[in-house]
Amino acid sequence: MPYSFTPQILINQHMSNYRFTTVSSYSLDTHDVFFTNDTVTVKLISTGQTVYTKSYGTGGLAFKCTANDFCIGTLGDNGNFSNTVDFASNPDAAIWLVKEDGQNVFIGSNDEDDTGIYNQYDLNQCPIRVLETNDIVTIECPCDSSSGPCDNSCYTYGD
Repeated sequence: MPYSFTPQILINQHMSNYRFTTVSSYSLDTHDVFFTNDTVTVKLISTGQTVYTKSYGTGGLAFKCTANDFCIGTLGDNGNFSNTVDFASNPDAAIWLVKEDGQNVFIGSNDEDDTGIYNQYDLNQCPIRVLETNDIVTIECPCDSSSGPCDNSCYTYGD
């Protein structure tokens, strides 16, 4: 059974642009997180039991990592820049979580095999929001400007 804790406001001191409030949290030591073009699913590693699933078509889904916990919550921001992953036009499009013991990265790509075009988000630095419309997933990062990433180094492009 996943553990959770009382929701709290977590504010990244480097970025006054957003507020992320945790609603539920899952240890990445005991849970796997799977993304499709429109849904996230969290499963217990030991049994494969689904403990959380949500479509991000309506309202999107905000998440980040705190240490080795995958935190789902709400994200209020004053603006963001975004990238899209087009599942409708690209059969090799994919989004996924790479678990790296406190260095967890979310990746979105229109070609899973081409590391040179990966959009990578360090979830231990900043939260992101994913939204889906007509098989196109928009990944929003609450940086200081809609024109591009901030200086926090939470976003990188390519390998």
